[in-house]
Amino acid sequence: MKKTRILSMFLAGMMLFSMLAGCKREEATPSADPTKAPEPANSQPASTAGSPDVVSQGVTDDVVKIGTISLVSGGFAYIGQPAYDGMRAAIARLNAQGGVQGRQIEIVAYDDQFDAATGKATIERFVEQDQVFLLTSLWGNIVEPSLDYLKDKGIPVVNIASGLDVCFSENDPGSRIFQVQPANRTDARFLLARVLHESIFGPNKDEKLPADAKIAVVHGVDSASMDNLGHLQTMAEEEGALDRLVCEAVTQETYATAIQKFKSEDCQAVIFMGIDATTWISAMDDAQWEVPVIFSYGASTLQSFVPDTYKSTRPCYANVWADYASDGGQAMLDDMVDALSYCPDIAEDVRISYRDNNYCVAGYLYGMTIVKAFERLNEMQDDYGLNWEDFSTVMEMGDFEMGAVTFDFAGGKRMGVDAMALLEYVGDPATGSEEMINLLPFADLDDVLSK
Repeated sequence: MKKTRILSMFLAGMMLFSMLAGCKREEATPSADPTKAPEPANSQPASTAGSPDVVSQGVTDDVVKIGTISLVSGGFAYIGQPAYDGMRAAIARLNAQGGVQGRQIEIVAYDDQFDAATGKATIERFVEQDQVFLLTSLWGNIVEPSLDYLKDKGIPVVNIASGLDVCFSENDPGSRIFQVQPANRTDARFLLARVLHESIFGPNKDEKLPADAKIAVVHGVDSASMDNLGHLQTMAEEEGALDRLVCEAVTQETYATAIQKFKSEDCQAVIFMGIDATTWISAMDDAQWEVPVIFSYGASTLQSFVPDTYKSTRPCYANVWADYASDGGQAMLDDMVDALSYCPDIAEDVRISYRDNNYCVAGYLYGMTIVKAFERLNEMQDDYGLNWEDFSTVMEMGDFEMGAVTFDFAGGKRMGVDAMALLEYVGDPATGSEEMINLLPFADLDDVLSK
């Protein structure tokens, strides 16, 4: 079994990132009230007709404007800054190579301080005042109040950091919401499929869970968590396993109480639909409870664990949707480091360290999705122009192959990544060393269910 350090993306409804063209951040105008919807700019409505000679809003003879919500200050800066750097690096390199159809990409970013009301007003400002061509990397906190508005306007959006059902569709050719990350339903169904069908249990981790074993399900109470729970329960019913689930809504303060309930029910595995792996594992240790735990993809990173609490008798697994251990994944990380060199304000040591920063990698992936779409527009500029209809058309043209992950939007598919692998965390309390083992390769859900 190949043991390789893997860093994955932190995307479980708590992320989104920012970027600006030319590696320069634009702050929101201090005099503007960001909690109020801005007045529309005095301009003609943008055309979205498919034609190489027609452009949509945000396009001039020299510039294409892109809008993004940034969180490069405050409590989420440790996420927002690396992600902003990864995204702007992808765009900066494309600009250095000539941009898109002879135009430079200018990115307008505002920091909404993770406030839903401010975020909604800022989205409207992007569309109506700044009149950007597309939006990217929107934080999940603004999804519900803004999604209908975005759909009504028809502006393209490349990834919203949310797994909510409303952001995904299996077949919606008219949708201009292009999700990259997996949906909650994808993650939830994989979690249950692992527990019911994979041979990762027993003393040698090569057995299936007993057919009558109870399964603890840990979840939150926010809308994303309830989405997850609903999909997991639906699948459990399909699999004839609904009566085996012991579900408990938790906060950090109620971990101990939930664990006592699971112990009393003799649960033999845990599905943890969240990212707080470290605190949960510590609570299990305090209760002297050792059963395998499978975490959502948001915990598929070394940053979610500490080696001090590792026990081989209590294995910890996590779904993962991007494999950086593969040759293709390693090449992608090298490419990201190269792209970062196009931002001279990023110090050399920071640039190198970003190779192992999953937030930077996530921002880079979203930026590269836009880059690859613009490259398609460059290759076919005699037939397709910088308008919303043509952008959507090229987004549906073939796979987006990123080295560590592949996804597509063909035929109206808006489900983001829908294949996953399984990792196992291994730590050494004595030395502090740790790694993520690539335990099971990428597979479709049907492949797991067939085992």
